[in-house]
Amino acid sequence: MAERKTDPPGSGKGSKRLKPEQYELKIRWEKARQVLDVSPTGVRFDFDTPLKVGTKYPISLAAPGVNFSTTIEVSRCQLTVEPPSGRFFRVTGRFFPYVE
Repeated sequence: MAERKTDPPGSGKGSKRLKPEQYELKIRWEKARQVLDVSPTGVRFDFDTPLKVGTKYPISLAAPGVNFSTTIEVSRCQLTVEPPSGRFFRVTGRFFPYVE
C-alpha cells in the first residue's frame, strides 16, 4: 500500500495566528484599552487603572473564534504617558496557574 503524504498539523490555511489587536480583554467589567501581546504563558495590555504587581486577577479574553476566562498574576505595571492618548498603565501578566 502506498504511503499517504499529508501536510503537517497546523500548516493549513485555517491555522492563522490571531493578531493582538483582535483580542478584547476584560478584568471584571473594565475593558483594556489595547492588547499588545498574547502568548501561551501570558498577556501584555494597556489599562486605564493600575493593577498591583503580584496580585491575581480574573480576566476574560475574546477574539474571533476564541473566548475564554482565566486568571493572570501581574508581573509588571508601568505608568505610561503618551501625548495623544494620555496616561495609562502598561501591564504584563502571566496566566495562572503557570504552564511551562
